[in-house]
Amino acid sequence: MNDVLFFNGRWTTTDERVLGVEDRGFQFGDAVYEVFKFLRKRPILAIDHFRRLDRGLREIDIRNPWNESGFLRTVDELLDRTIFDDGIVYIQVSRGEGERAHFYPDNMPPTALMYTRRFKFPDEVKKELGIRLITAPDLRWKQCQVKSVNLLPNALAKKRAQRKGADEALLVGDGEVREGASSSFFVVRAGRLITHPLDEHILAGVVRDRVIGLALAAKIRVDERPLREAELFDMDEAFITSTTMGVMPIAEIDGRVIGNSRRGEITTRLQRLFDDLEMSEMSQQRRETTVSDSPPRRR
Repeated sequence: MNDVLFFNGRWTTTDERVLGVEDRGFQFGDAVYEVFKFLRKRPILAIDHFRRLDRGLREIDIRNPWNESGFLRTVDELLDRTIFDDGIVYIQVSRGEGERAHFYPDNMPPTALMYTRRFKFPDEVKKELGIRLITAPDLRWKQCQVKSVNLLPNALAKKRAQRKGADEALLVGDGEVREGASSSFFVVRAGRLITHPLDEHILAGVVRDRVIGLALAAKIRVDERPLREAELFDMDEAFITSTTMGVMPIAEIDGRVIGNSRRGEITTRLQRLFDDLEMSEMSQQRRETTVSDSPPRRR
């Protein structure tokens, strides 16, 4: 069975080819996207992802087709229609469809889509052993804080990593280590975290922000500052964060072993705290669904 698809207010499946050839997301990359996970048919951090989607759309002047409650209702119905329990939700909003031209009319009706997809999340073995990274030049556009669909440099960097037997590419520009091609990057040195500050060079990762909050609550110091390329291997531990990976330790970078090539103490602690946060969110949603007098909601 094909995946359930919401497209501009109606329900279909991904088997139907719905996108017009002159949609600006297709022709210009004039669109913003989001991905979040769901477990046991319950969305994880969906509101955080909606708010980042809303910020990105405002930054490039695209009208958001949802308000927060409308977005959550659409997510609820999407998951009701989905036949599997665990996976990801992909959302994309483009400026819309019109005659191909660099100039575009004001107030175009946006194209909005949302669908579910099965996804195999890392198991406990993977979460212990970690992943391999390579470094790659950061060739992306200069507004990386917007989660744009312009992902060609990211995709090329990921392919380069794959061809070298690695799992992710760590993007480096102007002598600074920034983030992964599809993840946020942290190092641990002398018991504290170091990660790139929020600016136009990196995306404000939803998991990144939650992990920083967990670290501060656990009395772990967090330094949000640029990490110089020359400092890259002066560390005790390293990990990435993302929606699909959660907190994932790094075993190697460019063939050089990090720590003992397994997750370190602080990485392990944050990994477990984040896993607990996801489970807590699922439990909270179950309680809300149980006590509500209205039709069942997952948020």
